[in-house]
Amino acid sequence: MFVHKHTGEAGAIGCGIEAARLYHNGKRTEFIGLDRVAKIIFKTTREETTRCYFCKNKCLRTFIDVKTDMIADERLEEERKKFIELTVIEPEKVVNPKSKVAMEEGTQRLIIATCEKGTVEDIADMRGIKQGLDDIKKENPNMIEEAAHKAWITYKPEIAMQELKEPKGLFVSKKEKEEYAKNVELREKRKKIVIGIPRVLNMYQHTPFFTAYLEALGIMPGNFVYSEFTSEEMYKAGAKRGSIDPCFPSKVAIPHIHNLLYVQHKKKKIDFLFSPIVDNMPSDLEFAQAHNSCPTITATIEAAKAAFTKEGDLFKEFGVEYLCPFVQLFNENLTVSQMYECFKEILGLTEEENRKAVKEGYIAYYKFMNGLKDESKHILDMLEKENRIGIVVLARPYHNDPGINHEILEEFQKLGYPVFYQDTLPTDKETLEKLFGDEVRAGLIKSPFDIEDVWKNSYSENTSRKVWAAKYTARHPNLVALELSSFKCGHDAPIYTVIQEIVENSGTPYFSFKDIDENKPTGSIKIRVETIGYFLKRYREDMIAKDRKQISIEEKLKEFEEKIRKNFELQEILKDKQTKEAFSMTSKTQPGIIIPLEDIKIRSEEMESV
Repeated sequence: MFVHKHTGEAGAIGCGIEAARLYHNGKRTEFIGLDRVAKIIFKTTREETTRCYFCKNKCLRTFIDVKTDMIADERLEEERKKFIELTVIEPEKVVNPKSKVAMEEGTQRLIIATCEKGTVEDIADMRGIKQGLDDIKKENPNMIEEAAHKAWITYKPEIAMQELKEPKGLFVSKKEKEEYAKNVELREKRKKIVIGIPRVLNMYQHTPFFTAYLEALGIMPGNFVYSEFTSEEMYKAGAKRGSIDPCFPSKVAIPHIHNLLYVQHKKKKIDFLFSPIVDNMPSDLEFAQAHNSCPTITATIEAAKAAFTKEGDLFKEFGVEYLCPFVQLFNENLTVSQMYECFKEILGLTEEENRKAVKEGYIAYYKFMNGLKDESKHILDMLEKENRIGIVVLARPYHNDPGINHEILEEFQKLGYPVFYQDTLPTDKETLEKLFGDEVRAGLIKSPFDIEDVWKNSYSENTSRKVWAAKYTARHPNLVALELSSFKCGHDAPIYTVIQEIVENSGTPYFSFKDIDENKPTGSIKIRVETIGYFLKRYREDMIAKDRKQISIEEKLKEFEEKIRKNFELQEILKDKQTKEAFSMTSKTQPGIIIPLEDIKIRSEEMESV
């Protein structure tokens, strides 16, 4: 941390530097002057008439009405008192008839509100602001938001169900017939089974695998019931059942299960609550020590279950069965075995249809991930073409939950910066060659997906992905890094410095929001976002100026090269001309050589003998 030695004056010094910079860039002041500032009169209104009704929050706003007219000194106090005490304005003098707080001509109104929509009074103006924000968001996609949405949609897998062959013949036992009848019944029930899935932890990335697996076995896409996205209300309602001590994403697992049982179950009866313990996961990374999940994540699933069974089995009371199979997605063969053990009795599975369903799960998972990568590639190409900046979010899958990331990323999106999801950065050959090709050929790394050069302890997959994404961001001129980390995250703590050094050593801006928990300090977030936004604006200006300077240098070098080439060509022409003139002068001054005929004959005979 660096503290200015003149802390009291630091802000004023900064203002002076910024004013000088803007003036140098052609900006001219709009300041009304000290004389008029000294005579400003204003009044504030904060009451029920200023309440905003443009959303369900219904925030109370502050209206500041200002007059900047030049008023004679002797009348200043009188006019100020008159303006403050004015409560009734003649209808013909009101300039804002739609407002609940009337304002007369010559007055400017400043509205202090908690969001952009509250800065206006008229609904048409509010719609204009909302449309403007929507347009900005459309032009600057948020891949975190996209991932958070697309994790819960259907990927339409092929059906893996096989037709059961009815056992026939004299030697068919009663047990075989009963087994067949049971399986037929279970298969019919598949279409009616409703499965509840909590939106927690790594399910923001793994859900497409599990839903596709179950759909391939006959579960209807409309029969998946998800808990709501994390919110303050949900957390308060569900946290009463107990608490998991570590990070907020783990704490909120109990409220999500509570939401499924006490809210969603009333809307649609849930048969099974499915929350798998994923021990390791698929990965693009190479030469890593392992691809394991965070142990807190794996333990949270069982801990959350205990909160609903310790003093009585609430799942049983609600008629819901809690399924939490141990799954190792990194190994397909193990996954086949583990999913079969979980669902063979519930769905009447055959081993073959289970294997096919697992394959469909992996197809859906990669369709989800690769689709986001394709979108990210399109955005990155746009940034390169327009010489703009994008923000790569270095975070874990559960930070895709808007209730856990506190919608910080949307604030950057509103400022005009596309947001990238670290796990779906473009990995096409062209991009990887541009970013990592030289290092691979030099032998510094074994492949573009190798992180051994910066992080040896690559056991935790999400940690390793963060490190790799930091390397990626540091090597791309149009990307900057924004790290999100939850309070008490034991796996993030060891890599804080690693991440920051990787990014900053390349000259790339690095920002972070660490120790995020259930509290949402809206004001602090806005101030930090605005500060970062201002820095990025300056950074892009410098980037463009540098590129222009580079182009200017290249053009001058090209021009200089042209001059040298022309001079060289002229020298060659002159040299050639001088040579011809010298030869011409020699031929004029020296007589020609005459060879006698006899010599020619002699030489001819010598050549023939040879």
